[in-house]
Amino acid sequence: MAYKSVPLVILGGSDRRPAYMPPGGRSKHPLAGIKGVDVKIGDRPLIELVIERIRQVDAFDPIYVAGPGHAYRSLPDGISVDTDGGFGRNIQVGVETARRLHGDGPLAIVTCDIVPDPIEMKTVVGDFWSHSPLDFFFPMIRAPRDPERLGESGWKPQYHVKPEGAAEPVPVLPGHLAMFDSAALRWKFIYRLMDLGYRTRNRPILYRNAYMARRLLWIMLVQDFIHLLNLRLPTFTWDTLLSGTRAARRLKEKVIQQSELELALRRMFIKRRHRRRHPDRKVRMPVVDAMSLARDIDTQEEAIAFGAVSA
Repeated sequence: MAYKSVPLVILGGSDRRPAYMPPGGRSKHPLAGIKGVDVKIGDRPLIELVIERIRQVDAFDPIYVAGPGHAYRSLPDGISVDTDGGFGRNIQVGVETARRLHGDGPLAIVTCDIVPDPIEMKTVVGDFWSHSPLDFFFPMIRAPRDPERLGESGWKPQYHVKPEGAAEPVPVLPGHLAMFDSAALRWKFIYRLMDLGYRTRNRPILYRNAYMARRLLWIMLVQDFIHLLNLRLPTFTWDTLLSGTRAARRLKEKVIQQSELELALRRMFIKRRHRRRHPDRKVRMPVVDAMSLARDIDTQEEAIAFGAVSA
């Protein structure tokens, strides 16, 4: 099935220091630097392979690469968007560039450190379009119950979510693709949240929730003060803290349902005015079989498993 082409931003920034590794990954060697160019599969930079695979899906165009211009300016495909800030800042520059050039509407983001299988990605994109219009779409990837089946990626933290129609929760990994209505999201909040989320990646759920809540509280209170000045209800802080904390606790307890997680993210990510205007639109977070979207290359061992000759 042919789909409308959606602008895509590939996040290709630099990791200035190696990531924190959980106990199961302490023996691994985390990568730093600009993975899109530093990791080479065969004789090609990783970013070239990623773009080639995404082109085969025939669902995204144009393709922007948000990262250091000196690293990506000579790309044979894709449009370089120069940015070298934190994770949230790179998202901001990529998203605002795409919105300026294409207006509001469907937009997608993917990281540069996965090697997507075109068939799997096409299936996931098909799920997005079959449930559209959606405010936000983020697939969760079904993981094997035995982490050893993931090979060098078996150390990655897993979550447990009860999918639609399922009797029991299943282990999942986050997919590294998001699609959304760019006009619907609380962007200032999301940029900051993504920055904090990236800093605390691989750490326990409740630690991450507490860390981010403390650092986001001032932003939320300021936003509610602005709402009051505009004679609007100051519900942002309450919506976000209550929804985020409850979802984090339910994730920790391995009892959260897909629909609960979707509702929590809708309250946190989607503008209240947009929710009132479009009450039937949803956040969708399906549990899918698309392991290539979950296996991001975080360590030297994972890079070698993908055939890297240098990392």
